[in-house]
This record gives sequence, structure tokens and C-alpha cells, in this order.
Amino acid sequence: MELRFWGVRGSIASPGASTQGIGGNTTCVSIRHEDYLFIFDAGTGLRLLGEHLLAQKAAPWRGSIFLTHYHWDHIQGLPFFTPAFIKGNAFELYGESKDGLDVRQILNNQMLAPYFPVPLDLQQGLITFKGIESGERVEPAPGFTVQAGSLLHPNKAIGFRLESKTASVTVITDHEHPAEHLDPVVVEFSRGTDVLIHDSQYTPEEKLGPRKGWGHSSWEDAARTAKEADVGVLYISHHDPKRSDADVMEILAKARSIFPRTEVATETTVVDLASCRR
Repeated sequence: MELRFWGVRGSIASPGASTQGIGGNTTCVSIRHEDYLFIFDAGTGLRLLGEHLLAQKAAPWRGSIFLTHYHWDHIQGLPFFTPAFIKGNAFELYGESKDGLDVRQILNNQMLAPYFPVPLDLQQGLITFKGIESGERVEPAPGFTVQAGSLLHPNKAIGFRLESKTASVTVITDHEHPAEHLDPVVVEFSRGTDVLIHDSQYTPEEKLGPRKGWGHSSWEDAARTAKEADVGVLYISHHDPKRSDADVMEILAKARSIFPRTEVATETTVVDLASCRR
């Protein structure tokens, strides 16, 4: 199985020489098993994934898209995901209900005029919209399960854990650990996973100071969670948009002092999950 990052920022980063190594698109992660795709979040990086798929082959593509929540940086790529407009493709989309609206209603609203000229109904490749709540486990493809877990974030969010006989990946983005300790729910949800992708937007000083209550973790939280949960490899992600490539690499060095098997998620990062087995 192949894991790829298509967007790794907390919001869109300004393009330029100082950010081109990490990339500037917002969160989107794919895990590919043969011609089936598991996609986590639909940030602006989803457009890049769509272009990649079209360059490889025509329809049909099959897959499942899991949304952690509906803040703009996690859904703005969906209207620009070209494979969703191609009949014959078959993507299921999972997300929480919010304020009496289901996932389809919520996404439909962002594609109504005057926000977007093309309605959701024309995305014929999105064949099913399914609700998923914290604590639920689904089997989107034979031999694979995806479990949802609760995260601490304004307007609520959920993390996901993908499991198969050969690999496990846990996605924890947009989560704020308590100031005084790690969130035990997230630690246990991540326990023993081969790959942990964890929100690392802030420094410890930012998280406990001016960004307190904004719903994000520090790189230190991510590294300590990886160590406590005994994971295989940690990928720090959801980088602050103001951070340069050099800033992120400095954070990597600090995180490795706590959890040596830490890597940085970039838009060019491709991972063979077989190499990450614990």
C-alpha cells in the first residue's frame, strides 16, 4: 500500500521559495491499495490528487473519502476534484452530521451560488454520502476497516484509524491536547499504529499562549503522543502556513529528540507502508 500527502498546511501558505519544499496546499492524504483509494480530508491538496489520477488512467477509480470536519481548509478541494465529475468513478464520502444537516447537505451548501457555479449534483463520481460518528467502525473495502475517534476542536472534529492485515494508519488532525497532559483518548486511539499522522501546527509556546483554545496541537504534543502510543513512524503535518521550510525542519529536529522515528509530511512525501511496520 502507498501513502501520499497532497496537502499538509493548516491553511494555504503563500507560494515562494521558502515554502515550496513543504508545499502550500491544505490537508489531503491518500492511501492506495491496487485501484482503491482511501482519502482523508478534502483540502486544496485534493485537486493535485485528482490530476495525478487522471494522468495515470481513465475511469473507473473507486474509493472512500473521509472528512474530519467541515472547516474550509478541509473541504475546499472537493469542488475541484475532477474525478468526482466523471461518470464511472465511484467514491463514497463519509462525514459527521452537524446541526441537523447530514454530510451531503453540508457539502451541497458550499457548492451553491454565489459560492460556486457548479452544483454538487454534477459530481456523478460521488455515488454515496454516508454519516459517520465518533466510535463508529466501517468496512469501506474488503479487508479494511476505518474507525472514527473524537478530537478536541472548535465545532467538533473526528480522527480516523485505517486497519488491514498488513498495515495501520491513524490520522489525528485539528486536535488540541489539554495543557496539562496528553489526551488519553487520542493516545489509546493511536496505540500501536504503524503510521501516526498528527497535527503539529504550533510550538508549545504558541499553543499555551496566543493560540490557546484554537484547537491544534504542538509538535511536542505529537512527538509525546507517538512515544506514549508506541507507534511505528510519526509524520508531523498540518503545518502553520507562516512557517518556512527551514522552520519546519527545525521543528523536525526538536520532535526527533523526543521520538526519533519522526518525519515531516510534505506534498512530495510518498510512503511504502510495508516499510513502516512496527
